Amino acid sequence: MDTANEAQVQIRLVAKQKKYEIPDAPIVVPQQLQRYGLSEIVNHLLGHEKPVPFDFLVDGQFLRDSISGYLKAHDLSAENILTLEYVESMLPPTEIASYSHDDWISSIATASAERFVVGSYDGIVRVWNAQSECESELRGHESAVKCVAAASLEPTKRSKVEIVSGSQDQTAIAWGSKSGQRKALYVARGHTDSIEAVAINPANTHFVTASADSTIRFWSLAVPKESEDAQLEEQDVAPAAKKRKGASAITKAAVGTLSGHVGAVTSVCFDTDHEQHVYSGGWDHSVRTWDVASGVNVATSLCDKVVLDVDYSQHSRLIATGHADRAVRLWDPRTSDNTVVKLRLTSHKGFVSSVAWAPSSAYMLASASHDGTIKVWDVRSRTPLYTVAAASASDADKKLLALDWHQQSLLLAGGESGSLRIHSVNSQYTDEPNRAHE
Repeated sequence: MDTANEAQVQIRLVAKQKKYEIPDAPIVVPQQLQRYGLSEIVNHLLGHEKPVPFDFLVDGQFLRDSISGYLKAHDLSAENILTLEYVESMLPPTEIASYSHDDWISSIATASAERFVVGSYDGIVRVWNAQSECESELRGHESAVKCVAAASLEPTKRSKVEIVSGSQDQTAIAWGSKSGQRKALYVARGHTDSIEAVAINPANTHFVTASADSTIRFWSLAVPKESEDAQLEEQDVAPAAKKRKGASAITKAAVGTLSGHVGAVTSVCFDTDHEQHVYSGGWDHSVRTWDVASGVNVATSLCDKVVLDVDYSQHSRLIATGHADRAVRLWDPRTSDNTVVKLRLTSHKGFVSSVAWAPSSAYMLASASHDGTIKVWDVRSRTPLYTVAAASASDADKKLLALDWHQQSLLLAGGESGSLRIHSVNSQYTDEPNRAHE
């Protein structure tokens, strides 16, 4: 390349992934270079025989123009040294399949590498396999299923319970294999309004439910030998929630109740590093941290709008929340100042109904919205990597209500259209956990 007459600039290339680190001494490059040319330079310095595509971050934003264009847009001098952080690229997610349901899809949970679980407003929990077959239709709820959670299938943590679902009928049902078929093992009763969210701890010993009755309840996952109706009487549970006509499964009572939210609690998840901690969000614009052993609300963070979903990353140790003001917020639960939002991500044009951290990355996050799109974020930048719209015209602009990763290779989403959208994510976007704040 003849660069003698081209405008040049000094850049410093840095990487947070150890396998891609190079000396960070400044080098001189043409200002006209874009990400492809910069990627060639990085691959040359790394000595890669097979090139790896990279993206480049400048001051928290992905470089989508030439270096010259960036300098002009931000009124920067070419005499300064420009620091570029490079990260491994991913290809745009591609919709590869769509499974139709009879009603709105409210929730999705990955059960294993071969199976995933879908909750629907028709009151049915469906289990799908990797061959696009619906293995089971679990019927037991008397109203819409609002949430589902899948238990870990690791041999050392195996439980009789495979799935827990929560419903507008105020109950949670634990499902597992019995006589070769998936059946209801017990019904968890105690809430006095719709159950909006459910989460199972990684050890497969307990689960929590969040409800529109303003409470979170903590339950043992174990199957009781007999119904715990007496405990329900002591808990002053509404008669409609105690026993329903035709209900034959064993009844389970909660171990404890977490009270503090004002209004509906919309979301809940476990801290996978400290399983005694649970995070929740609700209509009162708060994100709360709970110690389930003591029942104490140990921290409360406030924001401007209703919290619709919450998810914790064991890699970054950050909490992601989706909101009614169309924003995604990131929180660091380790900081003493619980009022500070670490990052606010704005790009959606509707409520952000669901957020999910990628299972093998400290940086990749996906969000789903009432605007009908999925956005994939690298949280080192304030702009999304990709925006994924529905491939089918019939699904376009229909609200998305649920989202989950199936390992690192698939993104599952569903909502108002009743279609379970499955997207292929062609990426090796994994990284070492960033534990610099420990």
